[in-house]
Amino acid sequence: MLTELRDRLVAEGQTALAATPASVPFTGNREADELLNDLAGHPHAFVLAALVDRQIKAERAWMLPLLIKQRLGSFEIPDLEPLSEEQWLSLLRQPKPAHRMPETMARVLQRATHRILTHYAGNASRIWGTTRRAHGSSGGFLEFYGAGPEIATMAANILVRGFHVPLSDYRYIDISADVHVDRVMSRLGFVEPGSSPAVVIYAARELNPDFPGIFDLALWSLGRTLCGPIKPRCPECPLAELCTYAQTRQSKT
Repeated sequence: MLTELRDRLVAEGQTALAATPASVPFTGNREADELLNDLAGHPHAFVLAALVDRQIKAERAWMLPLLIKQRLGSFEIPDLEPLSEEQWLSLLRQPKPAHRMPETMARVLQRATHRILTHYAGNASRIWGTTRRAHGSSGGFLEFYGAGPEIATMAANILVRGFHVPLSDYRYIDISADVHVDRVMSRLGFVEPGSSPAVVIYAARELNPDFPGIFDLALWSLGRTLCGPIKPRCPECPLAELCTYAQTRQSKT
């Protein structure tokens, strides 16, 4: 059962990798998504949004570059980098809060724009463009203030799956073990309930060593939609007949 589950998830991931590149629907807002998908002109929009994607809904976090552009009147690195932490905080707070942790995010954004200018000559695409190895891309994100493995692996997975950035080695791109991924991995039976994110990551590595992150989008999407923490919609799940949790629930009814 677990082998079939793995194979189906891998096949879904491979389908996404083989798909014709298209605009990644981060927010559902046309203008915001156009800015985030502009890796040629504004790659820092993608980077900055990834760095603030925590403690709030993903769609709200990825709206932030557009909100900053609207409030500042620009989203060019030469205009963003000189901003002080206090100025960033003002932009995040007015006219209404753009993030539930404005003080922390002001520090993250101020340091990130400075790093993009000083380490990448103002071109954030050099984070993944200077190397074609997966660990180089993930490691580039880890070097930003406040970015942990979850953000780094999420960003690397989006670059590969959504933007089809070619890499020579995918072994170092893990799944981004957030609460949704952890919950689905447990319910499917890949890890024990209550397992730590580290256990979830290593389980994915064992399941598909060549590219552990290939499961990332499918697991995250299930966790966000059908496999919620309360009242999961198991009858609607395409994996229900193979899912340990769903089968246990069904046997009790």
